[in-house]
Amino acid sequence: MRGESCTGKTRTAFEAIRACLKDWQLVFPKNTGRLLGLLDADALAPRTVLWLNEAQNFLTGTDAEEAAAALHSRLEQPGPPVVILGTLWPEYHRTLTATPEPGKDAHPNARALLNQVKPVDVPTSFTTTALGNSLVHSDRSLATAVSTSTGGRTTQTLAAGPQLVDHYQQATSHSPYGHAIITTAMDARRLGHTSPLPAALLKAAAPGYLTERQRAAANPDTWFAHALGYARENVKGVVAALEPVADPEGMGALPDIYRLSDYLDYHSRTIRRYAFPPDSFWTAARDHAAGTADLEALAEAADQRGHYRIAADLYQRAADAGGTGALVELAWRRGRAGDFDGAEQLYQRAIDTGDTGALTELAQLRQRAGDLDGAERLAQRAADAGDTGPLVELAWRRGEAGDLDGAERLAQQAADAGNINALVRLAWRREEAGDLDGAERLAQQAADAGNINALVRLAWRREEAGDLDGAERLAQRAADIGGREALIRLARPRKRAGTPKA
Repeated sequence: MRGESCTGKTRTAFEAIRACLKDWQLVFPKNTGRLLGLLDADALAPRTVLWLNEAQNFLTGTDAEEAAAALHSRLEQPGPPVVILGTLWPEYHRTLTATPEPGKDAHPNARALLNQVKPVDVPTSFTTTALGNSLVHSDRSLATAVSTSTGGRTTQTLAAGPQLVDHYQQATSHSPYGHAIITTAMDARRLGHTSPLPAALLKAAAPGYLTERQRAAANPDTWFAHALGYARENVKGVVAALEPVADPEGMGALPDIYRLSDYLDYHSRTIRRYAFPPDSFWTAARDHAAGTADLEALAEAADQRGHYRIAADLYQRAADAGGTGALVELAWRRGRAGDFDGAEQLYQRAIDTGDTGALTELAQLRQRAGDLDGAERLAQRAADAGDTGPLVELAWRRGEAGDLDGAERLAQQAADAGNINALVRLAWRREEAGDLDGAERLAQQAADAGNINALVRLAWRREEAGDLDGAERLAQRAADIGGREALIRLARPRKRAGTPKA
């Protein structure tokens, strides 16, 4: 079985034996000396599997060539059936089978043994189809491994994930600086920094995760390099807490940029769920976060946790960097605090960048300030950009203020832009004001556009007022468009009253 570290070679071999040779004996020598002892004594009984896990340990080093020769001889001899099964990394297989330079043949017997073998290759990752199997997700640990593995490298996560967590936890005693920058990366990821992490952010945030004594003991020139070395150390040869990020436009890794292991990211969302990072983290994030989206996400995380000053600083940094979402958020905060002029300036900056949502926000701000004409102009611009919500809201506000004609004008504009809800709501408003004819006219417009709710409501109201003929006329209109329930409801009181339906 040939495959990289932690790809599942041993498990594959075990499952193969269990499926095909389950009644056979298993012999598992621990070292080359014991293997030679078994072979010299001809101690392999019939129907025995000789298991050489990590076969490079038997085929390199002291007595390796003697062991390879003895294995080769055993396979060539007639006798009772025996299976020799080994697992081997590709790099060792290449080394042991490569054609040597003249006079420098260090592994002739191992090469002769392995050259007659056709390896069974165990792939480094599972296919998408295999990972989609329902059995995979019925096991909690396996499902977790799948969700925290990149490129289908699930077995590596299963093999190295717990050891990676231990590597992180043990750092508190023998590499507190490594522990600090890994924890920084954990907090950044779980709080919304989804881009790869700049080394400058990790370095600037780390002091807040250390005690005064630990900071005093640090060598200013070397502590970060040592911490980074610990965080980048491969566990079981397959995974590190901080992984390099490939250059998207060429070969090699991006300098001073790292990505947190998915497994540690998952782990941190449990162990640090309620932890709030130190001030140094937020200052480092403000100064070194990778982009405006990361700044905005971190600002929202701080805001949700009640740290409003930190959130405001991060939103301001994102806005200064061109983040329109941050501009809108800051504008909303100023408007809420009563600074309408400052809020309008920020909204206008967002609008100038093409953020149509800011039109809606500014229209609502003008509306709250009592400038309905200014709000209307902005609402119309928002509707032209595809958002009719402000027009509908303004129509409702004018209706509440008693300006039903102005409300109808705005509702009609919203309907022309594709939103007929304003017509429905205004029909109800005219009905409540006693203008049944006006209500019926608006309800019919809404029905013609596909919304029969106002017609149905008016039919029921006329029925409640005793105007059964008027109710039936409106219910029939609704039924013609598809609202048969209006006629059914209307038929019930007529039946109780003994009045046949016309």
